Amino acid sequence: MSTAQRIKGQEVSILIIRDGELQETLTDIQNFNAEFEFEVKTQGYLGEKTNRKDFIFNGAKFDMEMNAHSEDIFTLIKAARDKAQRITPDTIFNIAAVFSFPNGDAPELLFNDVSFGAMPVNIGARGDYVKHKIQGEVSDIDVELS
Repeated sequence: MSTAQRIKGQEVSILIIRDGELQETLTDIQNFNAEFEFEVKTQGYLGEKTNRKDFIFNGAKFDMEMNAHSEDIFTLIKAARDKAQRITPDTIFNIAAVFSFPNGDAPELLFNDVSFGAMPVNIGARGDYVKHKIQGEVSDIDVELS
């Protein structure tokens, strides 16, 4: 039986960066999901008994849910809208996920130049916290090992 401790969410930091500046107040992140998009390619050839397989990389996507304790989430939504409408086309959004393993390893997933998808705002009930969901995709992802 292994005695190595597994990593938990408390050892993962999600950083939202706009134009090189950390958006310090956007830290109330409840969950984060990342997906590396690989696609299997299949081709059959005459005279062969089975299909050949290969695969390609189609980028990566992520989504996260968060609460907010300031209007800064709406600043992010407005900045994303302004980029999408080409009001500020040079704005660059990056997302970093930093994993701090108990053994000292600290790999990072870097989603550079994010294109955002839908950004729903959920107001569930009087006693519930307002929840924001952010979705995005990138052409490529950097995986930096420690």
